[in-house]
Amino acid sequence: MDTKIKKVSLWLSALVLTAGIAMQAHAGPKQSPDRFITAFGDQAIKLLSNSSSDAAERSRGLRRLLIKNFDVDFISKTVLARHWRKASAAERVEFRNLFEDYIVTVYGRRLGGYSGEGFKIGRIARKGDDQAYISSKIVRPDGPPVKVAWRLRGRGGKWRIVDIVVEGVSMALTQRSEFGAVIRKQGGKISGLNAKLRELAGDRDKVENKVAAKAS
Repeated sequence: MDTKIKKVSLWLSALVLTAGIAMQAHAGPKQSPDRFITAFGDQAIKLLSNSSSDAAERSRGLRRLLIKNFDVDFISKTVLARHWRKASAAERVEFRNLFEDYIVTVYGRRLGGYSGEGFKIGRIARKGDDQAYISSKIVRPDGPPVKVAWRLRGRGGKWRIVDIVVEGVSMALTQRSEFGAVIRKQGGKISGLNAKLRELAGDRDKVENKVAAKAS
């Protein structure tokens, strides 16, 4: 009888432990989404407003900030949509790496245009424990405020940005439309899109090298 009780006790303990681990795995980030976005906005504004650093240094800092706070893997799948499933493993890896550079360039340029302004959090909408949508305003002293919404997704116990909606225009959906058009022109091949992104990356490097040369 004692042996049976011990077996039942061990079984129950294992069940409780497994359930606890599962709950932790599916639990959302502990940090509130508004604090995450406020911290991100403050860091971005501080970085872009730093007059003691040159353009190249600010660009490197912005790259680190964006890569740290954006879910590049999730956005990559979102913007490719059905084309992601058709791509080979090698094409996916190449696209993901090229798209990371693309995000830094496009999103960085967008954020870079708002350096020095105020940042105010608005409405917060939650969907479950790991999804959030936050509206905000970038207040400019010389013009009307810019409405910016942030779509967040929990990953690894931390919030990550998966989309920025500027004045009602989703950057992720815009990219999906643009990339889809390129893929169609390339006969439905992801390799054609990757070639275009490599070309854009080369042009960006040329511009950054010119900026660095002028600053030195």
